[in-house]
Amino acid sequence: MDWRCHAPVPPLRATLVPVDARAVLEELVSAAGLPPVISTRVLSGQGFDNQLLVGLLSDGHEVLLRQSSVPAASPAPRANFLAAHGVGAPRLYTANDEGAVLVDYIEGETLAAAARRGGLGDREWQLVGAAYRRIHAVQFPAPLRGSFGPERLELTPTDPVQLMHANVDAAEPEIRALRPSMLPHLSTLRDHIDAHAEELRREIPCLTHTDANFHNLILAADRVTLIDWDHPGVRYPLEELEALEEHAYLNGVAELPEAFFAGYGREVSRPLLRLHRMSGCLGHVGSREWAEMAADSRHPPELRSMIRAWDEQLKNWIYQIADHLEGLA
Repeated sequence: MDWRCHAPVPPLRATLVPVDARAVLEELVSAAGLPPVISTRVLSGQGFDNQLLVGLLSDGHEVLLRQSSVPAASPAPRANFLAAHGVGAPRLYTANDEGAVLVDYIEGETLAAAARRGGLGDREWQLVGAAYRRIHAVQFPAPLRGSFGPERLELTPTDPVQLMHANVDAAEPEIRALRPSMLPHLSTLRDHIDAHAEELRREIPCLTHTDANFHNLILAADRVTLIDWDHPGVRYPLEELEALEEHAYLNGVAELPEAFFAGYGREVSRPLLRLHRMSGCLGHVGSREWAEMAADSRHPPELRSMIRAWDEQLKNWIYQIADHLEGLA
């Protein structure tokens, strides 16, 4: 799901897989011409609106059934595009029009788990940077930006400077009500955005994953793979990098380290990234999406608690806007 300003999406513990999930798995395995399923296991704690079932095939290979909670068209056209451009997305074997897809199961540890155990060193961050380098290498003519649905790519000319101003404008009523002392800093931020407008508009739009949730990055010995390609898009690369940096912050890492940029392999202006991060965080403040999720009793209590905690963390970060602006000088 494509959250406003790419705010990081908290994980949701998958509900029990329905009784017929094994039947759906076997049907898709057969349709893909793969060896038969000999055993299955449910994945919990890694899905948001998907139910996850891993199938072990008779040749020792593992595949993953991802069953959406709502019907959805087969993403085969989109998956073919991703495969053709070598972005590292898990291989799609087949899918139906009921929201079920069969993909390669990616073995490894989520970046969230690695962060919890203090296991994110330079090597791991270089692998994360390399994963985003592969994705962002797929570029589009400026200033096109848009969404990548299962069957089509829809792009419109979009000014990144106007996008950033829109985030600031959306947050202003909330800031005025809760933190009026911040209002002069919003004006200063707008001035910085305008001062860097030419640089911001030189960014080249690219393919983006759009969901920087650390549960969507799987760490293996020599590679990081981004999974759950449900809502890719075309964005300015700094939009995605600021979202990743926000999620790093929520997982105990203040900002993207040098090792990430070494793996990413291209020059990134830290002032521009900081401007994007302030704008993106203000966009979150101006959105009601997380508040509505936290109040929705259909979600598990642990998810709602996590959303509230993360919402507070992001707001506390932007409440320090004076320090962040000073760091731009």
